[in-house]
Amino acid sequence: MLTLLWALPGLGALLSAAGGRRLAWTGPLLSALALVLGASLWPQAGSLLQSRPWIGGPFAVSYSLGLSGLSLLLVLLTLLITTLTSLASLRQGGAFIAWMQMLGAAATGMFLSRGLVLFYVFWELMLVPAYFLLVGWGGAGRGPAAWKFLLYNIGGSVALLLGVAALVAFGIHMPGVGVGAAGHPAAVPAALVVPVGVALFIAFAVKTPLWPLHGWVADTYAELPAPAAALVGAIQSKAGLYGMLAILLPLVPGAVTAWHAVFVTVAVVSLVYGALLALGARDGRRLVAYSSVSHLGLITLAFLTLQPQAVTGGIVQLVAHGLFTAALFLLLGMLESRLGGPVRIGEVGGLAKAAPALAGGLLLVGMAALGLPGLAGFPGELLMLVGIYHTSPVLGLVGGLAVVLAAAYLLRLLQLVLHGPSQRSVADLGGGERWLLAPLAVLLLLVGLWPQPIPTQAAAAVQAVTGGSAQVAAAPSSRGNG
Repeated sequence: MLTLLWALPGLGALLSAAGGRRLAWTGPLLSALALVLGASLWPQAGSLLQSRPWIGGPFAVSYSLGLSGLSLLLVLLTLLITTLTSLASLRQGGAFIAWMQMLGAAATGMFLSRGLVLFYVFWELMLVPAYFLLVGWGGAGRGPAAWKFLLYNIGGSVALLLGVAALVAFGIHMPGVGVGAAGHPAAVPAALVVPVGVALFIAFAVKTPLWPLHGWVADTYAELPAPAAALVGAIQSKAGLYGMLAILLPLVPGAVTAWHAVFVTVAVVSLVYGALLALGARDGRRLVAYSSVSHLGLITLAFLTLQPQAVTGGIVQLVAHGLFTAALFLLLGMLESRLGGPVRIGEVGGLAKAAPALAGGLLLVGMAALGLPGLAGFPGELLMLVGIYHTSPVLGLVGGLAVVLAAAYLLRLLQLVLHGPSQRSVADLGGGERWLLAPLAVLLLLVGLWPQPIPTQAAAAVQAVTGGSAQVAAAPSSRGNG
């Protein structure tokens, strides 16, 4: 059953690749079927585990999948965005849809993985379709952007490989999967706790992305076709933060304690520096890219506090960020297709009169991204800031500064694009485009007004990360399985 969640979009990739444009529709259809299947498992989240032998030998590896509450949230988000972005890409042809489906399948498999080796395999598989989408269909600057994307992410993959190899060598399992021979969780030797933890943090920081390992993100988001940018921006960035929750924090808490000041500094610089870059951006896509560095830096900071309220808010914001990032890229792509080029802030204006539906969509999504009460960006942001402030008032004030900067750059974008001087005539959204954006709009409202299902599903993940925080401080190098 769990295998179907990633195998169905994987099958869609194969059919789209084999049948070309004639069978391109099978990709989003099978992703939608997997989405329905995943939604039907909502009541069983936390109780489903599938495991069987995979690779024998002294370090036997199993094919283990599990559906925790956190996994379910991210799997449903992945399958929804994969379906919508694939539908938006049908004119691109079968090969493009195939790579999109493969990226969705790999991300789904990664969120479901309960074995470290299997997690690494799916992690690496995500890199392949993203690279080929950029090389094959990217903009004029796709060559340098692809090399930058590849170099940064391969570096992160090497760091993850080293960390995972060390954990597997010492018999470490992901939380709740296995224990050592004596019936107790295995532990990383004290001398290796910090090197393993730092390697894992580097890997997850690249994918998230966090400063100073964010150098690939702006060029990649600017050059990818808009639907691919929506999928990569909404889903692939969640891999790094999920890795922190599922692997780094519970398995090597001693490393987080020892290097806590360094990790927190990375998160703080990311959230402030990303906001400042977004404030000075002159291109719509790059503004979204830099704003993601800031938003995801704030989520990382929330996770590093090990404060239950902050961690819960970070998980709510993970879902919200995926929704409004995908919607922003899709809307920018629709506007770009009408303009025949990038959305240059200050050169596009008067959209509220020329295309009210398109302007309304941008307004709704922009307000969600800046955390307007009643929309998806607000509940998680509020919980994070309150939790961070309880841990450190100074860090809470820094987080609040980033929120103020977010309001500044997003309101600037909306003011100039929606109400600035009209430069040219722009057609409004068509019926198909409105239906494509409708699920995201509904969810942005639903999560903002009724976010409780997300904390309920994420409760076990929050407990796994925060429940042992006192022991982390007392014995930073003695714990293995959190």
